[in-house]
Amino acid sequence: MKTIRLLGVWICLLLGLAIANLALRTPAPLPANAPADQFSAGRAMVDVRAIGAKPHPIGSAEIVRVRDHLMGRASGLGLDVFVRAGEGVRDAAKWSPRATAVGAVQNIVATLAGTDPQAPAVLVMSHYDTVHNSPGAADDSAGVAAALEIARALKAGPPPARDVIFLFTDGEEPGLLGAEAFFARDPLREHVGVVINMEARGDAGRAAMFQTGTDSGDLLRLYAGTAHQPTANSLAAAVYQRMPNDTDFTHALRAGLPGLNFAFIDDQLAYHTPLATPDHLNQGSLQNLGDQALPVVRALANGAALPAKAPDLIYSDVLALGLVAYPVWGGWVILGLAGALIVFTGFRALTTFGVKPLEILRGIAGFLLLATSAVLALHLAGRLIGIADQQRYYAVLGQFNVLLPGAGILLIGVCLSVLILQARGTGRMWITVIAALLGGACSLVGGFDPVGLGMAGAVIVLAWLSLGRAVGVWGAWLGALLVLLALTITTQALLPGGSVMLAWPLLAASLVAALVTAVGGTRDRRVAWLMTLVVCLVATAVVAQLGSWGAWTFAGVGLMEPAVLAVFAILAAPALIPLAFDFAAYRWSPIFAGVAAVAGAGLLIHAGIGDSGPTRPRLAEASHLADLSMGTAWRVSPQPRLDPWSKVVLSDGGAAAALKAYPPLYREPVWMAPTAVLSVERPVLTINRSGDRLLIRALPSPGAEVLTLRLRPSLALSEPRLNGRPLVLPTTAGEWSSLSYHAPDPNGVTLSFTAKAAGKVEVAVVEIHDGWPRGASAIPAKPAGLMATGYSDKTIVLDRGALSWEASVEGDGER
Repeated sequence: MKTIRLLGVWICLLLGLAIANLALRTPAPLPANAPADQFSAGRAMVDVRAIGAKPHPIGSAEIVRVRDHLMGRASGLGLDVFVRAGEGVRDAAKWSPRATAVGAVQNIVATLAGTDPQAPAVLVMSHYDTVHNSPGAADDSAGVAAALEIARALKAGPPPARDVIFLFTDGEEPGLLGAEAFFARDPLREHVGVVINMEARGDAGRAAMFQTGTDSGDLLRLYAGTAHQPTANSLAAAVYQRMPNDTDFTHALRAGLPGLNFAFIDDQLAYHTPLATPDHLNQGSLQNLGDQALPVVRALANGAALPAKAPDLIYSDVLALGLVAYPVWGGWVILGLAGALIVFTGFRALTTFGVKPLEILRGIAGFLLLATSAVLALHLAGRLIGIADQQRYYAVLGQFNVLLPGAGILLIGVCLSVLILQARGTGRMWITVIAALLGGACSLVGGFDPVGLGMAGAVIVLAWLSLGRAVGVWGAWLGALLVLLALTITTQALLPGGSVMLAWPLLAASLVAALVTAVGGTRDRRVAWLMTLVVCLVATAVVAQLGSWGAWTFAGVGLMEPAVLAVFAILAAPALIPLAFDFAAYRWSPIFAGVAAVAGAGLLIHAGIGDSGPTRPRLAEASHLADLSMGTAWRVSPQPRLDPWSKVVLSDGGAAAALKAYPPLYREPVWMAPTAVLSVERPVLTINRSGDRLLIRALPSPGAEVLTLRLRPSLALSEPRLNGRPLVLPTTAGEWSSLSYHAPDPNGVTLSFTAKAAGKVEVAVVEIHDGWPRGASAIPAKPAGLMATGYSDKTIVLDRGALSWEASVEGDGER
């Protein structure tokens, strides 16, 4: 008994995290000879290898090959296939208010006919384009291949009751262009009743259903009852709705359609990088995606009716074994039960165990101290690692398998240290000094940091409120339960879907506390053993569930703010407090907790300074810039720091690269070095006036993947139109606005505005071509520790023009 009481907290932590790790594992991929009605990653990988062989961004020559492959595969499956050409638009965003993207998209639509063609159809959506320099085996070749495998599995059975439309969108990467064209203007959209979208942000990990529409209660119930090993929770869906991130599914929601959005997000070093190859893709992730999506699509396709609108639910999977879902009022029932248990526990503690109200108040302060200490420690770790730029972000991302356990071990050490000090009533001065140092360190790295300083101040105040005198286990336990109850009530009221991650640990901890107080005071050793076992089992279950939630959340947002992991340690603490207080009685417990904190910090430091290698390469970028208006040429790299390969490439002419701005192409300084002027194709740029309309026309040169028009007018222009169609493109006097056209029409792009007053406009046309220009000196191969990003190894062509006009005089074209 003594050994269990002393080591119980560690046993529960290790066992719970081990269970969480098992729950996060992907299933074994089924082979190509699996039964015809099942999803087989082995079969789907044939398409992944064909589609994800090379990068294929919109407008590239390679995407034509991918399009032909998709149409051939869909036709071979007996689907009705055709291309829906259109023009997709991405309006200016808040973070870039004068930049718009447009694309000539070619969406592929393949329909599996149902027995009732008039019934609303099921739309299965994925995108078949990639970013430049990434073969996109996961994003989104995996989704495309999964859709084809779903079509094959459905085709192997009886005809569905309704049409199943497989939409493969073009131009998702530069701004959801294909989805915008389909849901905004394609008449086939009227036939759609529900949408299933498949995406990826990384190439490993379990697939999760992370987004739904509003009033999707019945659809969620269908998913819960049909998906194999579902992974989802309503907090992720509630938070994602408030994030700036978008997928093609965004346009389905804007069109008022219900649906489910699936993705896997682990190993994000392969997200939008050359590492995203078919061989690098975790086939278990692909299997898990299909295991969840296929049964849902089959149920929707064969149902007599699609799920009706119904109130949203609170839901979560339980270690990927099944999905628990209940209405919002059910969340209040859980809170009511937890509150009643806490009241009972408090009554027993005050009347039977002699706990004073002041001790509970100090327990509240102690739990808040634990929370702020945990957040401060990981927030500082994030500041020290530093991910202010993409290059640094991917460098740290390459050490993710060290970063996550390091953050977790640091949290364990910090939280146990605070609980030990609380149990012993010591450490005020130590925490004050340490918190002041940590808070100050946050501002020493990356500039003034009010969050770090605020957390440090809170830690100091709470340390003086809660420490200095020992707090009993009941005071600490009740204090933690009361704080968590208040947080859960607030979340339930403001963000019901988010309450699931708080309510379940709260109910578990309050139930155990009530059971222990109910039998408290007994001298029956068998009852004491039973209660210890119950505490350990519940604590293990809580750690396992929170560990599963926490690892998935950390993969999504942990690199942007590692302190998000502290939330899960805080939620686990109430279930672990009695075990932690038993451990605190051990003489050497502070040393064990300190060693854990130091070990976690060491792993984080290693993650921050870890070097790259063949399997975890870093980003590199070097391109050729031909400025035709100036008659100059440059080797450029917009990366913050030059690696040895980039230095060699940029010093082609013998000149060292220097940081300089080059507007309107580069408004912030980039690395540039002069190079030989080579012959490149020239776009045709004309600027003129017709009445009160300013006309800017560009004809792309052959092979241009992207054509961008940037303009700086001397006055605000109005009524923008693109090829005669109204467009949202704000302009401001003296500021540059930008229109990027992907897969530009060889017949040209015409941008027009109304400009009645006299003025002037400067225009730049920029083209992106694949590869280095003919005649370029040999480019050395990249070492194994580097991978291309952005427009690396491409040719950028820049030309300029300008036009001045009087209020009542039409001007002529001028380059």
